Amino acid sequence: MNKPSTASGAGVELRLLAALVAVADESSVSAAAVRLHVAQPSLSRQLRTLERRLGLTLFERSGRRLQVTAAGEQVVTAARRALAAADDVVHAAHRAAVGQVGRLRIAVLPGTSPMILVGGLAAFRRRHPEVETTVTELPDDEQHRALREGRIDVAFNGIVAPPQDLAHRVLMTEPLCLVVPSGHRLAGADRATIGDLAGERVVFFDRSVQPIGHQWLTEQLRAAGVATELQSATLMNIFATVAAGLAVSVLVRSYSSLLQPAGIRFVPLTDVSADLIMLWRPGPESAVVREFREEMTLASHDVLAAEL
Repeated sequence: MNKPSTASGAGVELRLLAALVAVADESSVSAAAVRLHVAQPSLSRQLRTLERRLGLTLFERSGRRLQVTAAGEQVVTAARRALAAADDVVHAAHRAAVGQVGRLRIAVLPGTSPMILVGGLAAFRRRHPEVETTVTELPDDEQHRALREGRIDVAFNGIVAPPQDLAHRVLMTEPLCLVVPSGHRLAGADRATIGDLAGERVVFFDRSVQPIGHQWLTEQLRAAGVATELQSATLMNIFATVAAGLAVSVLVRSYSSLLQPAGIRFVPLTDVSADLIMLWRPGPESAVVREFREEMTLASHDVLAAEL
């Protein structure tokens, strides 16, 4: 029977390879059948099927035991590798199914990094060290397009609800603060309102960078009777401009603890706040995104509990 097979081993099922390895290990069909929880006649048929497909005699009898033939040794070695590879596939599938491996692409607004993201992302990283995670900056509207097109998985922005076709969750309502130089007339105040910005030059992110936030703050100032045009700047230039006494700004309170810029005071605003909103891709959700969303929800609970 030891002549080359014209079938080239095509279509050999893993169960036949498992039968081969079990018999090779046990040197007995009956013992291997017990190990595999199959009937002995069924296991014998599987071995005959495998030998027929391969065109090889895999075992020869030596007394009451079965001995792997020289050709069979090569097949058994290859079978062990194939079974191990199959186990690797199952293991990889399981890890992907529970979010242990994969890719996570996050977008935040330019110049922003919510405090909650710092804690939540660190916790997620500890539990999922093999997930490839990236954080990029995108304006509100570009976040929406990137989610729809599948270029990012999760986004963070705020203030107003996103378009209805995007799944989202409000993680928390974040206090806003009036940002003033340390020598400003309101620097020592316990609280302020949007109306207190009357007569002030106000600097904020450019409309192209944060179109929703820019429009919202413009409308809030107008509603409070504050006639001023927002001056545009990056986050670092906002702080530099305020510290120099050239303007004031409105930012979420978390900047004060995250950056602690010198020469600047954060005065809580009592009449406005901003929702921190997490958005994610429409359609089927990956396990990685699901795990990350749960981590961020827990992080938001921790932040809220710490503020009580």
